[in-house]
Order: sequence, then C-alpha cells, then structure tokens
Amino acid sequence: MRKKICVIGLGYVGFPLASLTAIKGYKVIGFDIEQAIIKKLSIGQSHIRDDVVEELFDKALISGNFSVTSNESYISDCDTYIICVPTPIDSNNEPDLIPLFSSLDILTKYLQDGDLVIVESTVFPGTCEEILIPKIEQVTGKNVSNAIHIAHCPERVNPGDSFWTSENIPRVVGSNSEYGLDEAAKFYSSILGGPIYEVSEVRSRLRPKFSKGENGDLIIKSLPLGSVIKMKTIKDAEAVKNMENTVRDINIAFVNELAKISDHLNVDVVDIIDGMSTKPFGKGPFFPGAGVGGHCIAVDPEWLDTAAKNAGYNPEMIRIARSMNSSMPEYLVSLLEANLDEVSISLDGASIAVLGVAYKANVDDSRESPFFRVKELLLAKGANLNIYDSWVKSENTVDSIQLAIHKSQAIVIVTDHSDMINFLNSFEFTSANIKVIIDGRNALDSKVIKDFGILYHGIGRK
Repeated sequence: MRKKICVIGLGYVGFPLASLTAIKGYKVIGFDIEQAIIKKLSIGQSHIRDDVVEELFDKALISGNFSVTSNESYISDCDTYIICVPTPIDSNNEPDLIPLFSSLDILTKYLQDGDLVIVESTVFPGTCEEILIPKIEQVTGKNVSNAIHIAHCPERVNPGDSFWTSENIPRVVGSNSEYGLDEAAKFYSSILGGPIYEVSEVRSRLRPKFSKGENGDLIIKSLPLGSVIKMKTIKDAEAVKNMENTVRDINIAFVNELAKISDHLNVDVVDIIDGMSTKPFGKGPFFPGAGVGGHCIAVDPEWLDTAAKNAGYNPEMIRIARSMNSSMPEYLVSLLEANLDEVSISLDGASIAVLGVAYKANVDDSRESPFFRVKELLLAKGANLNIYDSWVKSENTVDSIQLAIHKSQAIVIVTDHSDMINFLNSFEFTSANIKVIIDGRNALDSKVIKDFGILYHGIGRK
C-alpha cells in the first residue's frame, strides 16, 4: 500500500479525489498555489459548492488523514503524486501546458526511486511519453519506468451529479511500465472499491449490451461501480478522455443543428427527441442548448484536434462540431432580437434579464460558459443587462432573480439552475413587464409562460 499521497491541484478534480483518498485510510496532503483555497480549507470550509464534495470533505476531516498546504517542502516525503491541475486552451484554442509544467517543476525536486506520478489532468495523446517523461528524466536524472513510474488516469468528474461521483465512476488507467500500471490500478481500486479489468475484458463484458435471463427478463450488462480498467498503453488512456468528450461535443452539435432546423420547420425538437428516446438502441439522447462549456466538452476536443494535426490529419468533424456549438450564443441572441421585433422592442436600449453564469445547472463553475459570449454580444448590441445567477455571484448586477425580472423587458436563460427554474415556473408574470423569454436550456413550461401572454422561444422549440 502506498504510504503518503500528494494531490497537486485542489479544484473540482483534485479536491474530491484527495478527500476520498483520505477517507479510505491514506495519509493525504493537498497542495495548491492558491492561498485563498488553502486558507479556506485550513479552517474546515469547502471552497466548492457541491453537496457531494462537501460531504466528502467533512468525512476526510473526521478521518484526520487530510492536510493542505501551499508550501512545497511539505510534500517531499510522499511516494505518490497525483497531478490534478487545469489544462486549459489558449486564445488560439491550442493546449496550454503551463500549469502542468509548473507542477512538474515542483514535484521533480522530490521524486525518489519507486515513486509513482499519476496525471489526472486532461492531456492530448502522446503528452506523457513525448513531453512529460523526457522532462522528468532530464530534471531528475532518473530513468522513468525503472526508477520512477508514470501513469495517466483521466479525470471523470461530473459536477452537480449526485449519483456519478468521485466514489463510483469507473476509471481507466495507463502507464509506461507494467509496475506503474499495476500500482495505479491497485490504488484506484482501493479507493473506489471496484474490481480491476483488462480493457479486453471490458469489451467482452459490454458487448452485446443486453441479454436475456433464464426467465426471459432483459439483463443490462454493465461494469460494477468503481471499476478500474487497465489500458494497454498510456497513450490509449490519454485518448480516452479526449475522444469520449469529443463524441459528446459532436452529438450535441448535431442536436443543436436539429434545433435550428426545427425552428425553420416549425416543429418542437424537445418533443421530437423525447419521441426518439423511446427507441431502445442507437441514440443518446442529447439535447440542444445555448452552448457548451466547462473544462471538458468545450476543451477536450481542442486537445484531440491538436494531437490529430500534429500527427498529420485534419479532423474535419471536430472543427464542424466546435463551430456549431460555438455558434449557439449567437443563435440565442438572434432569437431574442427576432422575438423582440415581434413586440416592437429594439434590442438596442432594451433591458434584458440574463439568468445564469455557470456553464451547467447546479454548479458554481463558470469555466468556458456560453454566458460570457452571450453577455459580449448583448452589450455590443446596446442592451442593458440585469444579470443574476444563484450559484455564481461574480457577474451579478442585481441581488435577486426577482429584481432582474422586474427591471427587464425580456429574459434570456443561459443556465437552468433548479432553484431559478422552479422560481420562474411558479412566478406570476402579470406583476412584471416581461414581453419575451428566450429559454436557452428548454427548461420552462412553455404553456404556462404563454398563458401570461409572453412570447416564448426555446432552442428548437416554440
């Protein structure tokens, strides 16, 4: 069993992982350069608003196994280092490896023979073998695979999900050595509680997906919760994260296009998708919206795009999907403008309630959120914005959703936080001056809204 674990980066990935690892009996030290995070955690307060994460942290504190620091000398006696720093894209949509390199600059000072370095941060295929391992060997003078072992276990955090959490999501691991692969797999199995599979075993286990039992009952085949899958190479493990989110991005892009087609055909895409979803095979479902955000779908396809180009292939579908999903804020604003015209209101000078800053419902994370592009477009067109988000307060221009509504002529929904949607679905709009609602998440009861005499338009629905 590994003696002491260091988790570098205490954000949405590293913080719950470090808490869970401490709960499972490991001595864990969480390292982060952000003093505000360390200060808050040091007094027992979570810096992330998420019921599951906060509960994990409370249990970790009770265990007595979890400490945090921004002093790098405190991590010198660890034997396992897990890198969970952000890996964003730059202004040219190219991978930004600076946070990853900064982490290596810190931990390479302390690496000893037998140590295991696990990268959970998203990287493009080939990063570990072609960039990280040479850098570690150059700095330490040690042979990676004999003395030091490198593994990759791409994070699969789904913020706001109360079922699929850091405690039970199946994980994939790859390494540059058999020893590193076995050590990484045993570590994740010990904290997740699930079995370890070779990737070939997973294929036979999941295909076909359905079978019939002795009584003719339908059996859905799946992996046990918390399973750990050993990939054949570290490059395969890197590709898993890039490709699984690119698949999501492309599918979301397609339903966003279906939403635009539906507007032209005057049909309701949400009802149609609900109908399509009754088919028990060969579909998602995916739903259209104001745009995709977060640190996965909006970023990982760009990493895969870069890797493909570096390998000499131009990935056309990825670029088409990225273009489609990146266009949705413009489409949202165009719907607003067209519907305001129907009630003889010019967007220039109109007061608009923009509801939602976070990239998805019920999280306090605004990374890559379509909100910022929506805001930019509306301001450029001369609109006066009343911004409110019940989870992300940094962009708020009003103190409550009620005030945002009462000061506005139209509403644009960017994020469908449960509390805000519940409020809107029960709100008596006769007390307000709202003429138009553009529902960027198709979250409202359109019939109720229309009963108030308000023009309602979702993404691909009337």
